[in-house]
Amino acid sequence: MSSEEKPKLRYFDVIPDRRGFIIKDPLSISGEMLFSRESFLLLSLIDGNNTINDIKMKFLKMTGILLSDIEIMSFIGELDRNFLLYNERFLKKIEEEKDKIKESEFKEIKNHYNIPELEKVFNERSEEVKEDIKGMIIPHIDINVALDTYIRAFSYLKNIKEKIIFIFGVPHFWYEIPFSIFLKNFRVEGKIIESDFNLIEKINSKFEYDITKDYFSFKNEHSVDFPVIFISFLKEKKKVIASLVSEDKKENLIKIKEKISEVIRDFKNDIFFISSIDLSHIGRKFGDERSYDPEDVDKAYLDYLVNLKNEEAFDFLDKNENRTRIDGKNTNFLFLSILKELGIQKGEII
Repeated sequence: MSSEEKPKLRYFDVIPDRRGFIIKDPLSISGEMLFSRESFLLLSLIDGNNTINDIKMKFLKMTGILLSDIEIMSFIGELDRNFLLYNERFLKKIEEEKDKIKESEFKEIKNHYNIPELEKVFNERSEEVKEDIKGMIIPHIDINVALDTYIRAFSYLKNIKEKIIFIFGVPHFWYEIPFSIFLKNFRVEGKIIESDFNLIEKINSKFEYDITKDYFSFKNEHSVDFPVIFISFLKEKKKVIASLVSEDKKENLIKIKEKISEVIRDFKNDIFFISSIDLSHIGRKFGDERSYDPEDVDKAYLDYLVNLKNEEAFDFLDKNENRTRIDGKNTNFLFLSILKELGIQKGEII
């Protein structure tokens, strides 16, 4: 690395620790790393705008510690070896990981939840709910935090007649194209949850780009994984279409809706729709100076959703620059647009 280069960190999760800060990689490429407060401060300067000399001078001004060029470059080299820099080496690693997923038989959903125990709890606590519904907005927050909500929501899916569940998810860590669908089956604790490849190919044929090429975005995406886990608990086997919506322009979302609607018109009685989203994300963890209650924003937004006012819901978040970071803005717009095409006129909060 030359002294004139401006290295840039990529996205990762930061967890405060009594010893400093722990770096966790949501893409599962890099190992977990612990940084002291001083080294974390140094880390924050590697933002793509500073040369080695800039980093040295800013760090000196902030801490009173003068680091040598060699020390800074050695620190950056260690980050590079762990794929924490956004550069050609990291992008090459992404391609390698993508190829692994592409060549695999299915995506194995593994996480820190005890899935057999989760299924047992679901079977014990879920109810028989018989309602003629066509779709649900369901959270993808930590399952332990919202287990009651997951059980309540997926109780409604136990008796749906549809054979295919179309999931609209939110990409949190990586995406390459505005709208993507996963072209692999899933496996949860030995159970295969099949993707409907026939319908996926029909939808793909309507797009100008290949919506099935972005395998890597689905690697650790919990907005898809969590619904699939609970779908695996349903007694009647369902196929899935797992998608991620990153497009954030209304006119382009309408075009995506039109392409999907054109295909599913002949299959509309076979498909149930899920929008996997979360509402407000507030507090210091998300960059706010202080925490506050975002309930008024969430309730106002939900009021638009239950009345299928997708345009108004989208504009409501746009108008305040989505200050509470509701991550369902694009996903819900597409979800509601399709439900309206199918004649749905009203929703309810359960």
